[in-house]
Amino acid sequence: MHHWEKGGPISIGWPDHNVPEREYTIVEVELLGQVFRGRVTDGKKEGGFLVVFDCPEVVLEMLAEQASNRLGFKVIVSNLRCSIEGTILRSFDYEWYPTPEFADRPSDLARTISEALEKMRGTG
Repeated sequence: MHHWEKGGPISIGWPDHNVPEREYTIVEVELLGQVFRGRVTDGKKEGGFLVVFDCPEVVLEMLAEQASNRLGFKVIVSNLRCSIEGTILRSFDYEWYPTPEFADRPSDLARTISEALEKMRGTG
Protein backbone atom coordinates (compact mmCIF):
# COMPACT_ATOMS: atom_id res chain seq x y z
CA MET A 1 0.00 0.00 0.00
CA HIS A 2 2.65 2.55 1.04
CA HIS A 3 6.38 2.75 0.55
CA TRP A 4 7.44 4.13 3.92
CA GLU A 5 10.41 2.64 5.72
CA LYS A 6 12.80 3.57 8.50
CA GLY A 7 15.33 6.12 7.27
CA GLY A 8 13.17 7.07 4.30
CA PRO A 9 11.37 10.35 3.58
CA ILE A 10 7.76 11.27 4.29
CA SER A 11 5.91 14.54 3.64
CA ILE A 12 3.71 15.87 6.45
CA GLY A 13 1.79 19.14 6.88
CA TRP A 14 -0.96 20.69 8.99
CA PRO A 15 -3.59 22.30 6.76
CA ASP A 16 -5.60 23.73 9.68
CA HIS A 17 -2.57 25.88 10.56
CA ASN A 18 -1.70 26.63 6.92
CA VAL A 19 1.51 24.62 7.29
CA PRO A 20 2.29 23.02 3.92
CA GLU A 21 3.73 19.55 3.69
CA ARG A 22 7.47 19.28 4.13
CA GLU A 23 9.81 16.34 4.15
CA TYR A 24 10.76 14.53 7.35
CA THR A 25 12.90 11.44 7.92
CA ILE A 26 11.18 8.35 9.32
CA VAL A 27 12.77 7.19 12.58
CA GLU A 28 10.24 4.46 13.39
CA VAL A 29 7.42 2.96 11.32
CA GLU A 30 4.65 0.46 12.03
CA LEU A 31 2.12 -0.43 9.32
CA LEU A 32 -0.76 -2.69 10.36
CA GLY A 33 -3.21 -2.73 7.46
CA GLN A 34 -4.83 0.73 7.42
CA VAL A 35 -3.12 1.71 10.69
CA PHE A 36 0.07 3.75 10.33
CA ARG A 37 2.18 4.73 13.32
CA GLY A 38 5.39 6.63 12.87
CA ARG A 39 8.05 8.78 14.48
CA VAL A 40 9.78 11.33 12.31
CA THR A 41 12.53 13.90 12.64
CA ASP A 42 13.44 17.14 10.95
CA GLY A 43 17.03 16.68 12.09
CA LYS A 44 16.47 18.58 15.34
CA LYS A 45 13.25 17.37 16.94
CA GLU A 46 11.21 14.18 16.75
CA GLY A 47 7.46 13.76 16.67
CA GLY A 48 5.09 10.84 16.46
CA PHE A 49 1.67 10.13 15.01
CA LEU A 50 -0.85 7.34 14.62
CA VAL A 51 -3.46 7.50 11.83
CA VAL A 52 -5.91 5.19 10.08
CA PHE A 53 -6.27 5.50 6.31
CA ASP A 54 -9.67 5.26 4.58
CA CYS A 55 -11.67 5.37 7.79
CA PRO A 56 -14.79 7.49 8.51
CA GLU A 57 -14.52 9.91 11.44
CA VAL A 58 -17.34 8.21 13.34
CA VAL A 59 -15.34 4.96 13.25
CA LEU A 60 -12.19 6.78 14.40
CA GLU A 61 -14.11 8.00 17.45
CA MET A 62 -15.33 4.46 18.19
CA LEU A 63 -11.79 3.11 17.86
CA ALA A 64 -10.45 5.75 20.27
CA GLU A 65 -13.12 4.85 22.84
CA GLN A 66 -12.47 1.11 22.50
CA ALA A 67 -8.70 1.63 22.80
CA SER A 68 -9.13 3.80 25.91
CA ASN A 69 -11.26 1.12 27.57
CA ARG A 70 -8.94 -1.72 26.62
CA LEU A 71 -5.58 -0.09 27.38
CA GLY A 72 -6.51 1.94 30.46
CA PHE A 73 -5.30 5.33 29.20
CA LYS A 74 -7.23 8.08 27.43
CA VAL A 75 -7.10 8.05 23.63
CA ILE A 76 -8.82 10.77 21.60
CA VAL A 77 -9.08 11.70 17.94
CA SER A 78 -7.32 15.01 17.39
CA ASN A 79 -9.27 17.98 16.07
CA LEU A 80 -6.09 19.11 14.32
CA ARG A 81 -5.90 17.48 10.91
CA CYS A 82 -2.61 16.46 9.38
CA SER A 83 -1.69 15.85 5.77
CA ILE A 84 0.51 12.87 4.89
CA GLU A 85 1.65 12.86 1.27
CA GLY A 86 -1.53 14.57 0.13
CA THR A 87 -4.02 12.62 2.28
CA ILE A 88 -5.86 14.60 4.98
CA LEU A 89 -6.18 12.60 8.21
CA ARG A 90 -7.03 12.97 11.89
CA SER A 91 -4.53 11.37 14.23
CA PHE A 92 -4.99 9.73 17.60
CA ASP A 93 -3.69 11.64 20.63
CA TYR A 94 -2.67 10.10 23.94
CA GLU A 95 -0.31 10.83 26.80
CA TRP A 96 3.26 9.81 25.97
CA TYR A 97 6.69 10.69 27.32
CA PRO A 98 10.13 9.36 26.32
CA THR A 99 10.41 7.23 29.46
CA PRO A 100 10.39 3.44 30.03
CA GLU A 101 6.92 3.67 31.62
CA PHE A 102 5.42 4.96 28.35
CA ALA A 103 7.70 3.09 25.90
CA ASP A 104 5.14 0.47 24.81
CA ARG A 105 2.13 2.77 24.45
CA PRO A 106 2.56 3.66 20.75
CA SER A 107 2.86 0.04 19.56
CA ASP A 108 0.21 -1.21 21.99
CA LEU A 109 -2.20 1.42 20.70
CA ALA A 110 -1.45 0.69 17.03
CA ARG A 111 -2.08 -3.04 17.57
CA THR A 112 -5.24 -2.40 19.61
CA ILE A 113 -6.70 -0.09 16.95
CA SER A 114 -5.80 -2.52 14.17
CA GLU A 115 -7.43 -5.43 16.05
CA ALA A 116 -10.56 -3.38 16.83
CA LEU A 117 -10.84 -2.40 13.16
CA GLU A 118 -10.56 -6.06 12.10
CA LYS A 119 -13.21 -7.06 14.64
CA MET A 120 -15.59 -4.36 13.33
CA ARG A 121 -15.10 -5.64 9.79
CA GLY A 122 -15.78 -9.22 10.87
CA THR A 123 -19.10 -8.32 12.46
CA GLY A 124 -20.17 -5.81 9.78
